[in-house]
This record gives sequence, structure tokens and C-alpha cells, in this order.
Amino acid sequence: MKTKKFINAFVLFISTVATSFFMACNPENPENEKENKLHEDPVRAVFILQEGTLDDPATFDKTPKMANFIPSPTSPQVIEWQTTKGKGWHVTSSTKAFQVKNSIESPSVVYLLKMEYYNDKGEMMNNQFFSLGQDKIHQHFFSMFKSVNYNGELSSVRVTNKAELPYDYRYVDELNGTFIGETNPMGFQGLIKFVKSGQRFELSVDLLHAAESKFGDDGKPSPFYSPARKLLSTGLWDINVKLPIVIDGQSNESTELDPSLFRPAKAVIEIYNGHLHGPHAFHQNPTPKELKYLGKNYKLTYTLNAGKWVADTENPSSVNLMGSSKDYYVSAFVIHYYDKSGNDITSQIEENDENKHYQHFFLAKNIRPSYGGEKNVDDENSTKFFKYIYCDTTPWDKTNKHDGAKFTGEENPIGQKGYFCFLQTHKQFNLEIRLMRARKSKFNAGKASEFCAPSASQLQDEAWMPTLSIPMNIYMDSDERELDNSVFAKDFDNLSNDAKDYSQKDLTSIRSLMEAFGVTDIKTAVLDFWWNFHGDSKHSDAGFWF
Repeated sequence: MKTKKFINAFVLFISTVATSFFMACNPENPENEKENKLHEDPVRAVFILQEGTLDDPATFDKTPKMANFIPSPTSPQVIEWQTTKGKGWHVTSSTKAFQVKNSIESPSVVYLLKMEYYNDKGEMMNNQFFSLGQDKIHQHFFSMFKSVNYNGELSSVRVTNKAELPYDYRYVDELNGTFIGETNPMGFQGLIKFVKSGQRFELSVDLLHAAESKFGDDGKPSPFYSPARKLLSTGLWDINVKLPIVIDGQSNESTELDPSLFRPAKAVIEIYNGHLHGPHAFHQNPTPKELKYLGKNYKLTYTLNAGKWVADTENPSSVNLMGSSKDYYVSAFVIHYYDKSGNDITSQIEENDENKHYQHFFLAKNIRPSYGGEKNVDDENSTKFFKYIYCDTTPWDKTNKHDGAKFTGEENPIGQKGYFCFLQTHKQFNLEIRLMRARKSKFNAGKASEFCAPSASQLQDEAWMPTLSIPMNIYMDSDERELDNSVFAKDFDNLSNDAKDYSQKDLTSIRSLMEAFGVTDIKTAVLDFWWNFHGDSKHSDAGFWF
């Protein structure tokens, strides 16, 4: 009998304690959620950004759901943070910044942003923020902070005017298979698009743990970019990280140049098609004088106006070049800068130790197929898509071939001159040329960043000239110039203007050239191939050399 009474009393005691515990920690009837968490603290956070589209672009401004998102074939970008003893939260992934397209030039593109949180056992713990009513007190916010002068120093304040944000976001969370993004936003997965071009900023991702409820007195949650005052004053933050974002394109906003930068008024870019006599020894290709299109060279002019590079009206709508998957064909780019009086001031980025600070970067953006092409996994800003070799010399304005200048671009890359090999052909893209001036040194542990991959700290902390964007079309591989023997066996005045007289392989090359240069009849295009084969183009020391 005593044993039975003891058991009954013990069960009653445990029941009372359990009831008190869940009343204290239940978000529906909390005492103080700052002291009672029903989830572990994450020690690892993975942020995944997947490019894609919506089944109907207009859905973004309504109420998009996960079912509306169509991922692109490109691999997602991943930034990982971890907390370690003595260091706190810090980035541990090789990717330090998200490179994204803007919705002005790519209106159909949206991104899915997902978070995965892990405990110290390596277990994903996202579900802990949804279970036991935790969804009612947790919400991710996606904010941006701007610098302001306060007491003679720079301080950061949250941007609360949505119109100032370079991005827009929609919660698309689901709970037990049901969409909750509109009524109970969590932010573990959401759609984001970038509405301003040429911007660099830090996206502040903050997971709020509300003291009582994340909802206001009207029962509505705070907008994604601006938590309510009560949440800021009484809540906790389970996660605070900054994700650097680099939006492609050129900014439409007038900006003041960093005081440390030089002040050109004009940039001129010369482009030559050529071949190599060594790793850096570029030589312009000789071509028959009858050629109009194959091997075309370019001279582009841009003026700096209100903080933006503006293309001259004489510039072509697209720079049409050939590529080579086997590195057989290369294209030299030479950049010169001028002041308002027309004086060449390129030396200002090269001399007086400025060469330790300045470096040109070249990024391929908005890659898409041109005539005869198709999308593939290598359509991304990487060395799988293209290569660039810095061929700067000392002295900077002398040649190795004719003046004996030493090639120094490998150990001290500046990018005033160098050459590309475009490995993926039948592609259109924007070649973004970005000139950086590092405040201390462009070198990190004695090494400069790769031509297409400035570091996250460089993007965020260093001084940058406005982005110069060149529309490119790598309209075919250099090997495609070799048409069928039946074409070259004819005299030039007997070439056909009828598509049925050419193989499908040849027609792909012919129409690629026609599409690139706006040629309207087949024979005109075929004549370029014919003269390239039969014409006089003897190799000599003439032409452009590095």
C-alpha cells in the first residue's frame, strides 16, 4: 500500500513539473522565451543560392510558392559559416560572396535562398525551429545597413525604406506540406531577386527569436527587411551573418569615385585576333584583305559620365569573336585611359608603386546561347568558360617583341594588356571589366586574385572604378572555318546562295556568322570562308605584338 501511494504521488509530481515546464516554454503561453529555448544553438550554417525562374514571372509580385520555382541547370552557390572556439561565427567555405544577375537585364531570373542549420553533432536542426510552436516566435530577416556619419565616425543603420534596397524577397516556407510564407513567414527558404544593377552590398541575414510572439498586435508579421521595434527591443538573435552580394551590370545611380582612385575621362579598348609565339608572346593574325568578318578586330571607346562608363555611339552592338576549345585561337585586349585633354594617363595605374594596388578583373555575366549553341554546365564565370593571361610589361608602354620589355603580368597582374581564350563557343554574355585599387596591397600571401575571381574582402573593402560592360558573342569555334571541300573547290563567283547546297554542319557555321554580323544572304557569308582559305595572308612580323 505504501508503495502504491508513493508511485501515485511521484507520478503527480512529475505531471505537475512537466505541465509547468511546457507552460513556461510554450510560445502560446510563455513566461520568458529569452530563458527558455526549445531548440539547440546552431554551430554551422549553410546558405544556398540557386538561380532559376518562375513558371509565371508575374507571380513574384503576388504570392509565389515553391511549386512556382523552376531551378536552372547551373550549380547552386554555397556560403558556409561555422562557430569555433575563440573565433565565433566565421566563413569556412571557399565561396565568400554571391555573384548574381540583376532583374533589369535578366527580368525572368529569380533565386531560391535556403538555410540549413546544424548542431554540434552534425545533425540538421531546422525542424527544431518549427516544432512545439517555435514557428510562432522565429523569423528570418533580410536587411541591409548603410553607413552614416555619427560624431565624426562611420556608423551603420538599418535601411527601413524598401525603395532603397537593391533586392526584393518573398517567404515561401512550408510547414507539414502547407504553404505558410504569407501568414507565418520563417525564411528558411525564400525567393529573392536583385532589382538594381552594379551594386555591391552585404545582405544581413538575422534569425529572430521573439520573447513572446513575432506577430504584431494586428496579428501580422514584420516585413522581411525591417523587424518591428518591439522585436528588436525584447527579442534575441539566434543567427547574425553578413552575406556579401555582387550584382552584375553597371549601376544606373550616380556615384562619387573613391578618393584613392585615378580620374580618367575616357577608356579605349583595342581587341585583336591572334596566336601565340610563347606563353605571353601574342601576335595578331594576318588575314586576306578580302575578309569582312572572320578575324575582325575592334576599337571600343567609353566615356566616364556621372560615375558610369558610357559606350560611344560608334561602338558595335556586340563584339563578335571566335573561340577555341583547344586554345588554338586567342584574342588580345589592350586598355588605355585618357584625361579630358586626350592625354594618355594609363601610366597612373602602373608607375610609382601603383602597380602594387591596381588590378583589372574580367567577369563573364548573363551567359546564354547564341546561334547554334545550347546551355551547358560550364556556362558560368569560371576558367571552364574562358581563360585570361595577364601580359603586362615593364616598361608598361613598350613591347617585348620590338623593345625587349620584360613580361611581368604573371607575378604582378594589372591587365592593361592580356589575351583571352574563349573555351565555350556559340555563346553570348556581358564581359564586365572591373578595375580595383587595393588600399594596401592587391597581394594576399604574395599572390594576386585570379582574373575572374576577386575575393570577397576585395569586393567589399577596396576601391573600385565603375564597371565597364562589353556585350560579347563568341559566335563559333575557330575550327569551324573549315567548310566542306566542295565549297572551297569552286571559284568564288560560282558559290551558291541556296541553303540546300550546303551541309548542315557548314550551315551552322555560315548562319552563326550571318547572325553575329547581320549578314542577310548566304553567299556573302560563304565568301568570307572562301577567301580565308584561298586568300593571301602570309605570316610576317607585321601586325600587333605584345
